Amino acid sequence: MPFNTALSGIRAANSDLKITGNNIANASTTGFKSSRAEFGDVYATTILGAGVNTIGGGVRLQEVSQQFSQGNISFTENELDLAISGAGFFILNQGGDQLYTRAGTFGLDKDGYIVNNTNGRLQGFGADINGVIGGVVGDMQIQTGNQPPRQTTLVESALNLDANAPVLQRSGTTILTNGNAIGVTQVGLQNATTSTAASTNFALPGAGFDFNANTVTFDIQLAGATSGNNGTVSITLNTANGVPANINNFNDLRTLEGVINGQIFSPTLPQTPIDVLAVAVDDGGGNYHLEFQALQDGEPSQVTLTNGSGNAGVLGLAGAIGAGSIQDNSGTPAVDNGYPLQSIDVVGPNQTITYTSAEGQTASEIASEMNGLAGVTATATTTARIVAAGYNNAAGNMVINLNNVALNANDLAGLETEINGLSTSTLPGVTATLDAVTGDLIVTSNIGDDLRFIMSSTTDGDTVEVLGNPAVPSQTLEADPANNGIGAGNSLASTNGIVVGGEIDLVLDEGYTINNPNPPAIGLYSPFTATSFQPFVINQFDPTDQGTYNHATSVTVYDSLGNNHVMTQYFVRQNYDPNDPLTSPNHWVMHVQIDGEDVGDPDTTLPPPGNVAPTQASYNLHFDSNGALDPLLSDPILISNWVPLDQNGNPNGAQGPLNRLQGGALPIVVPPTNSNFEVVMDGTSQFGSDFAVNNVDQNGYATGRLSGIDLDDEGVLFARFTNGEAQVLGQLAIADFANVQGLQPAGDTMWAENFESGIPQIGTPGTAALGVINAGALEDSNVDLSEQLVNLIIAQRNFQASAKTIETADAVTQTIINLR
Repeated sequence: MPFNTALSGIRAANSDLKITGNNIANASTTGFKSSRAEFGDVYATTILGAGVNTIGGGVRLQEVSQQFSQGNISFTENELDLAISGAGFFILNQGGDQLYTRAGTFGLDKDGYIVNNTNGRLQGFGADINGVIGGVVGDMQIQTGNQPPRQTTLVESALNLDANAPVLQRSGTTILTNGNAIGVTQVGLQNATTSTAASTNFALPGAGFDFNANTVTFDIQLAGATSGNNGTVSITLNTANGVPANINNFNDLRTLEGVINGQIFSPTLPQTPIDVLAVAVDDGGGNYHLEFQALQDGEPSQVTLTNGSGNAGVLGLAGAIGAGSIQDNSGTPAVDNGYPLQSIDVVGPNQTITYTSAEGQTASEIASEMNGLAGVTATATTTARIVAAGYNNAAGNMVINLNNVALNANDLAGLETEINGLSTSTLPGVTATLDAVTGDLIVTSNIGDDLRFIMSSTTDGDTVEVLGNPAVPSQTLEADPANNGIGAGNSLASTNGIVVGGEIDLVLDEGYTINNPNPPAIGLYSPFTATSFQPFVINQFDPTDQGTYNHATSVTVYDSLGNNHVMTQYFVRQNYDPNDPLTSPNHWVMHVQIDGEDVGDPDTTLPPPGNVAPTQASYNLHFDSNGALDPLLSDPILISNWVPLDQNGNPNGAQGPLNRLQGGALPIVVPPTNSNFEVVMDGTSQFGSDFAVNNVDQNGYATGRLSGIDLDDEGVLFARFTNGEAQVLGQLAIADFANVQGLQPAGDTMWAENFESGIPQIGTPGTAALGVINAGALEDSNVDLSEQLVNLIIAQRNFQASAKTIETADAVTQTIINLR
């Protein structure tokens, strides 16, 4: 019967209409793949085959075949919109089932997993903390919270050190002024006194004496002056040489003073000038007299007035002169450092220079002058102690005058603060430190000036004890208000000042030495011997002095709490002497500091607390004749004694070090258990060009927040953070099948593996025959609407034609039934 045949055609046309309608319905579905109906005819057959004239039984739907051709790529603004260009499927974990899709509309769920619209988790290869991608497929996840900090465990530096850089360090010797005059606590007058011969007070003569009619004569003699002109000058006073006729007031006396000084400094030949000055003195109470003072303060010289005429009495001189003379030798020097005049010979390769330091000259002045000598570098420092046991400020009104600056603090701790506050102003270069053991206040002049102490107090018995050279006894100032601030019963009753001088450190270039042909009994230097001169590296590395290193560079490193610190590398070229087997060519030393602090392992040979303190971290770098780093001769660089500090210089609570003495070694364990890290210098060279930083990197970072993600065409997922880091989170996995049309549709534009598709061939984008990833894009449906609309018309006609077959068959059947 043709009815069944026509019915099969209707069924086939209906299926075709459904498939075409489904294609049209999903024309805008992302990643959708169109289907087509594939039909086959139906014949009745037996096991022996069909007859030659067999009539077909209609049509049947053999296959709904999906077309996995590439859809158009449309770009979006969503970084997690993904499209595959080429073969392959995204892999999804949907509730434990592994499904496959070409629809890349992904986003993040509340836990940071990359999911599609049905919460299927995108699959990929995860990366470890170092960004190394593994080989196990799993859920792709982006941590949306703060990125935890990562401690620096590796610093990579690739530099070029200038092969033409000079050797800055030189060999020499050093000697310290350790003579028996150095640093001795000297006591004496705070101000020098002057030898003075004075007349007695006298009343102005007025009209009772007429210089016009009378002449006054006497002699002035100066003897014992070591720095002035000794001798005798005769003085004649009358109106002929400018004296007023009568001395009626103090101004007339001043005129007389000028006449006398004129004759002292321009005497009658063959007399010569002497260093004496006449001074008219008014005590403010109507009493007047003349004083004859030696010009040089502090010298025990003698000023004598002799041979006065009878008329000298009108000036208050006659009585003493009549008895023989008026004489004075009261000149006394102020206290100084006690350093004697001393000469030494600086012997160089080509000449010998004699240098002489003046008596009482400060260590600072001596060092300054010696720095002008060839082959000599001099520095000076002065140290004195205010002894805690000898400091008594009972009522708190003591004033200590240090180098002409009054200090008003009531105790030694207060003095420390006050002195340090003036170190850059009125007390330049002077600092103070309290000794935690003895309680003494250590006062230091970093430039070697004398330290001069004067004390005053209105409280009887207040004392200040000062110690300079500890091998010499200290000295004490004691207050006694009844005796001008000086204790009358004290052994220092005649003194009111203490001075401590400094020491001088001399560095002599190679080939220079010092001789002392005529050493004084008390001098600045001990007698020179072979052991007086110690080997010394001139221009020793000092991170605060740019003249002691050739190159430097810095990089930021991070502690375990994410705090940033600055590591600075200093490079110092080393000397090479072909005759010295202890030196080698192309040798550099790299010194390392972090935040300006040393990070080398402690030196256990030092006394406490130095035996646990960090030392200078230094590492040898050797280069071959081609300028390449020699890894066999160069040191491995392990920073093993870094204690992370806060802004106040205190430990900040981050992980501390494990130094080599405690077992610290390479390689660094992961995760790190201490602050140690490695510095790798691979790629560093020594060529004849300027210093250059070719590459510097480190693997630590601070805490960061997610600021964006990137995905490259190979599916590698990067996360960008606010701390500047871009971390590899993983790589997408995509799958392909030997028979993609064998995949089982699972709905929501996803397919499942089945027997006909074969097992998935999983790989990374761009490998083998797999396509690449377009981020920020989606693959459109591959439905061609024009084609589908035409197919729709064809299916409709097929349906109608099959229905017409039924209608015709019905008419034929009816005709047969109507036969009579």
